[in-house]
Amino acid sequence: MKTHGSWLLLAVLASPCGAAQLVCEGILGNSGEQGETLVRFATARPARGIGVVADRFGSLWDRAGLGRLNRYAPDGRLLAHYRIPDRSGSNDQIALVGDTLVLLLGDQLCALPIAAAPDSEAASLGIQAQCISFGAHQGRIAAATKEDILLVDPTTRNARKLAAFPGVQALDFAPDGALLVMANWRVHKLVNGQPVADGWPKGSPGERMQCLDGCVFGHGWHGTIRRFTADLEPAPGVVLGGASGSFIGHLDQNSELSNGRGMALVRPGLFAVSGLGGILHLMAWSAERQQMTLVRRIGAVPACRGIGLDREGNVWWHAGSWKWTDRPDTPLRFGVNAPEHPGVAQVVMLDSDSMVAPGNLWGKPAFYHGPLTGEVQGQRVDQGCGLKNDRVGCAAYKSKGALTLLAINEAGEGQAFAIGADGRYESDLGAVALKTAAPVKAWTSLAMKGPDTLLGAADGHVVEMARDDNDWKETRRWRADFGPAIWIAADAGRLWVADRSRHRVVVLDLATEKALASFGAPDKAGADLASLSDPTAIAARGDRAVVCDAGNQRLVKLTLPRAQLTGEAPHAIMAVAAGGGLDRWMARHGARSW
Repeated sequence: MKTHGSWLLLAVLASPCGAAQLVCEGILGNSGEQGETLVRFATARPARGIGVVADRFGSLWDRAGLGRLNRYAPDGRLLAHYRIPDRSGSNDQIALVGDTLVLLLGDQLCALPIAAAPDSEAASLGIQAQCISFGAHQGRIAAATKEDILLVDPTTRNARKLAAFPGVQALDFAPDGALLVMANWRVHKLVNGQPVADGWPKGSPGERMQCLDGCVFGHGWHGTIRRFTADLEPAPGVVLGGASGSFIGHLDQNSELSNGRGMALVRPGLFAVSGLGGILHLMAWSAERQQMTLVRRIGAVPACRGIGLDREGNVWWHAGSWKWTDRPDTPLRFGVNAPEHPGVAQVVMLDSDSMVAPGNLWGKPAFYHGPLTGEVQGQRVDQGCGLKNDRVGCAAYKSKGALTLLAINEAGEGQAFAIGADGRYESDLGAVALKTAAPVKAWTSLAMKGPDTLLGAADGHVVEMARDDNDWKETRRWRADFGPAIWIAADAGRLWVADRSRHRVVVLDLATEKALASFGAPDKAGADLASLSDPTAIAARGDRAVVCDAGNQRLVKLTLPRAQLTGEAPHAIMAVAAGGGLDRWMARHGARSW
């Protein structure tokens, strides 16, 4: 039974004369937006993307975490998911032979018919390999073992030796049926299993070599895609991104495509590409400019510990940013090198409107800092910095005249760092203790209530602390009816609270601690545009906030009702698939039609 205090809070939140309802301004980061079409990953076990195939119905397939294969509409909706072995390896890959998917997971091949019912499980073929072709020829894919190249028929499970060829890195069928084989970063051409000597072998186009749409593509870091003719002549070379050594100067990158796992042709001039983390993007090819342009992101927000939000409404997550008015399927802008899993800790917005967030980058402590109107800087610190990758909560304040970033882990162990006005790391200031009146099991986040008062979210409580030399000491705990885990953010005299198990966001006045507004039905999870499911990390700036709706793997944009709304209204995603094939597939499987 709920306490009197909880009923009072609910009454205040529901009363037209008391707290109001926050306004949902839309979704970022999940191309399915809401309801049954929300994209979901197996978040407990992240895994690399395996490439992407487009079937004859127009749907797209890629892995979404260990043990899960997702099927998407080209407009970003999740159509179905399937069970696959929870193995992984550096060469995991997907191919399509007729109406049968073939997957290399670890060193084992398995298969799944595209007509399989949702939640079906892929079946083992009993064949080992270390890489496979993206394409098929005469009903077979090519597969390489340590010593040989095989031709594999997934319908009969027959594998016959084509040629002895050790050390294969990648292979695929050329448009004329010849087999291109990459070994030691040289590409050989085989016809009927015999190497062609006329001008071959040639230089590598990059990683994950693939023959597609009459061309040969290769991938590299920094979101780089290279395009060549079937004879491996540049056509023109780099068409997206620009890895070191590929381009002199600077090109935008998309870290979710570093480095690409494989591509599919959706329709003439439109390609899908799979990223290292299993996020798909659609790319439009311009023959005039000889470039690819990202036009849609297909995926979710599988993990989120920190969100940045500036005064203009720019939102930073993972390794890039969105505008406030961006859609659920908008690709990230201003990409930078991504932090190691599970990402940066809580993002702090400074008075300069620059962000700062600690994380790890390439095995070293790193501080992501700068304004959200362009690329932030991923500043690696090679030595003298005690930052660990277990930080969750952060806050910035002045200490002895120096701007200080405090970062804590779940146990409340704090470390302070001197930073510049733009968030740049300057020095390690040592350990900081959070001294509480009662033991705390788990801290999640921090916020400042004025220059000398620190707020911490711990075990469902807002813990108020005052300075105690270089440490912080508890003075009181706010009385509120929150669940056992909350996340907080403060700005403009308000405290925004994401209440995970009660599936809501509550806005409180920092001075009076009274509820001003809320979002989500208390104690009722949902996936529509009026609901939340397990909200966690939250960022607030002025009348705006963005919360990680973790149970739905999306970011939700919220505003106070009196705020002047400048963004577009919540919307439904428009379908782009042509031909009606997806509708026919959904009708056969009882799926909803849009």
